[in-house]
Amino acid sequence: MAFVKKTRYLLAPPYCRSAETFISPILSSPSEVLDGLWLAGGWRCFKNLRVLQKKKDHLIEVQMSTQELLKVAKKHSKTSLIEAEFQISNLVNKRPPFAKLDMSKPNIMGVINITPDSFYKNSQIDNLNKLKKYFYEMINNGASIIDIGGESSRPGAEKISSVEEINRVIDPIKYLKNCKVDTFISLDSRNLSTMKTCYKIGVDILNDITAFKERNKIEFIQKTNMPIIIMHMQNEPINMQIDPKYSFAPTDIYNFFSKKISDLIEAGVKKSNIVIDPGIGFGKTLSDNLNIFKYLPLFHCLGVPILIGASRKSLISELTMKDYKFRGKNKKDISPSKRLSGSLAFAIHANMCGVQILRTHDVFETNQAFICQKYLYL
Repeated sequence: MAFVKKTRYLLAPPYCRSAETFISPILSSPSEVLDGLWLAGGWRCFKNLRVLQKKKDHLIEVQMSTQELLKVAKKHSKTSLIEAEFQISNLVNKRPPFAKLDMSKPNIMGVINITPDSFYKNSQIDNLNKLKKYFYEMINNGASIIDIGGESSRPGAEKISSVEEINRVIDPIKYLKNCKVDTFISLDSRNLSTMKTCYKIGVDILNDITAFKERNKIEFIQKTNMPIIIMHMQNEPINMQIDPKYSFAPTDIYNFFSKKISDLIEAGVKKSNIVIDPGIGFGKTLSDNLNIFKYLPLFHCLGVPILIGASRKSLISELTMKDYKFRGKNKKDISPSKRLSGSLAFAIHANMCGVQILRTHDVFETNQAFICQKYLYL
């Protein structure tokens, strides 16, 4: 695994063939960067960049302004300048609406699991009354998307049949669609037959942890023009946490999405219908997850909205126990029910990084954090 060395000099000219170049904007509030560029037409600004260069396992970071990057690229070649300008324009260009949702402001996706084995028991829904309660609480507290899942994707979870998954989600989705409220329903599924069934009853967004890797899925979303969320995952839920390996997780995942987006567009999928999810906790070590968060703004260079879901996940427990151990104290595993504070810390960080969709089990608390944060930067 590569480690980032911070230095004053690049390994090679930007966007040349001998080294990969990535840029991650250093973000601030508009009041802090008066002459900065707006990120994706949203609520964060930037003037300077972290320029990452990777050559085999050698990885360096140089901080420079956007103008410095363009100057160095122009000095090397016209091709380098064109690529640098393209990457900066991807950072700046306003994102079009996704499923009619405004991507120039943060959106909250509430999680409802129609499963008996979700890692967080409080999110499990096993009857219609509980579904109604959670649904109306979430939309009243600020959720613009409700994500419905019928199959657990926690580490070690075994795949269930599409028939069982459909039987779990079809009635809840029918009920939610009949509520006629101003929110969107997302289906969290990796099964094409479930997608087809739920498309017929009006689901608005398809959220696939396997990133629509099968050709027949791509043909379906191209034909139906459905908005989709593509997530990165190494291996499958049943084995994804068994020794996952990356050269450097942020850049490896960036390259995965760059190719995936290109392939989808080539297959006829509209770029405006694509959201990416780096997949926190899906085939990643604690170090991988932290590096993704540290370089989260990097993913804006892909030119599409970003979704982050770290709600109640095990990295919160891992970090807490690591800190206790460092202070010479023993602390057992922190259960999902005690991971709200850590969830909010990651949610606020994602918001500060300009992430357009935040997936959470705790809509009220997340929205409250965003509201308080917003007023601090008015």
